[in-house]
Amino acid sequence: MRRLNRLSALALSSTMLATFAIAPAYAQDAQADEESNQNEPIIVTATLRAMDVQDIPIAVTAVAPETLERQGVADIKTLSAISPSFNIQSSQTETQGTSIKIRGVGTTGNNTGLESSVGVFIDGVYQSRPGVALGDLVDLERLEILRGPQGTLFGRNTSAGALNITTRRPNLSELEGFVNASYGNYDFMNVQAGVSVPVAKDVAAVRLSGTWRKRDGFLKSATGATSNDRDRYMLRGQLYVEPNADVSIRILADYSKVDEKCCDAVIVRETELQPFFAFHGLTSDGVDQFGRPALQNLSTNAQQFLNSSKQWGVSGELKWDFGGAKLTSITAYRDFKSESSQDDFVGLQIYSVGTHGITAAPGTPRNGDNIKAFTQELRLQGTAFDDKLDWLIGGFYGKEDIQAQGVMTLGADFQRANSAFNFANLAGVNPLFALTALGNGGIPVNANGATAVNLFDQEATTFSIFTHM
Repeated sequence: MRRLNRLSALALSSTMLATFAIAPAYAQDAQADEESNQNEPIIVTATLRAMDVQDIPIAVTAVAPETLERQGVADIKTLSAISPSFNIQSSQTETQGTSIKIRGVGTTGNNTGLESSVGVFIDGVYQSRPGVALGDLVDLERLEILRGPQGTLFGRNTSAGALNITTRRPNLSELEGFVNASYGNYDFMNVQAGVSVPVAKDVAAVRLSGTWRKRDGFLKSATGATSNDRDRYMLRGQLYVEPNADVSIRILADYSKVDEKCCDAVIVRETELQPFFAFHGLTSDGVDQFGRPALQNLSTNAQQFLNSSKQWGVSGELKWDFGGAKLTSITAYRDFKSESSQDDFVGLQIYSVGTHGITAAPGTPRNGDNIKAFTQELRLQGTAFDDKLDWLIGGFYGKEDIQAQGVMTLGADFQRANSAFNFANLAGVNPLFALTALGNGGIPVNANGATAVNLFDQEATTFSIFTHM
């Protein structure tokens, strides 16, 4: 992985920046930004209050948007370049098999039904699965990586930590905008843009921002297929209304689409059973590229990997200061759909997953997830006893519906390849093959084209009451 990370697009970038009004930076890198003014306080909202990072009893890394741009961090997957304790990995697909860890602790496995122990919150909205949260980082106000359990603050069982992302609000008083563009190796192109327009000065404003990112794949198979490319875009719109100093309303909507080839892998070690494949009429085990030469040339052996997703979401935030207490309400709904097609990592036709797999027949069902989530959070906070007590009490409700469909189709080389792993039948005929022949009038069953479709449906309702004093 270190070698693959080293191949990220780090070439020269050209940046065009058009700014009509510069908004203040509310968060700075607490660990690495040595160029910032050390006397200026670093304000974070890790405790759901705007406080100096030195005054909160939480291990937090606060990262400024300028730091993300300088380090070339364009999405959540590359945050490890900023915070070594933050790690995110994908197995075979990014939308279904993604795991986030903080300090080495996190939920492992590519089961969509498993809820991550590292929570991701974007503008206060909980992202139910890591694959849903793998969007681009654009037009941010601050980003905070919180280490350790956060359930008493965010109302979720985030036992390992949380990623708290806040996007920039519309500017009520001035017109402002920006455009960033960069180019790198593997024809990497990244364009980010945004504009904020006051509708009623000092009362209402709208903001529109988006990003488009593209890169060629850097893994190439002996079959000619490529993998690990980038092809995605995202749009976000906001309406912010502040009728008076005590009330504010913020409505957000976003849409994103991903259509990429992910995730093939380099084979670093060949099996010792490779010679036995010849006993079954197979010229090889399908592994032509492996070891150090494969790592150096980034060569793989499989057919095409495909990974796509579409998602949209809306949320509304109400803040009301009653004088003695402040009420915050966040309501959100998100719809996420993904699809993937995967190969068996070797040149043989052993199996494939999904509609576009090499062994799939026309009409093969889709392989992917459909996740719909509704969340509602209410918080009431204030101070008492001459500000000696800073109190907060909140409630959280969430309803989630997951439909996950797994589809696998066996290929023409499945039985012969599996027999080769039986030491070319030196250990005896595979009893499963003999059993299938016995149940089929003595004729061995041909597994070529056999398809299995598994549909999983999971519904969950969760609620909590939390407090922080």
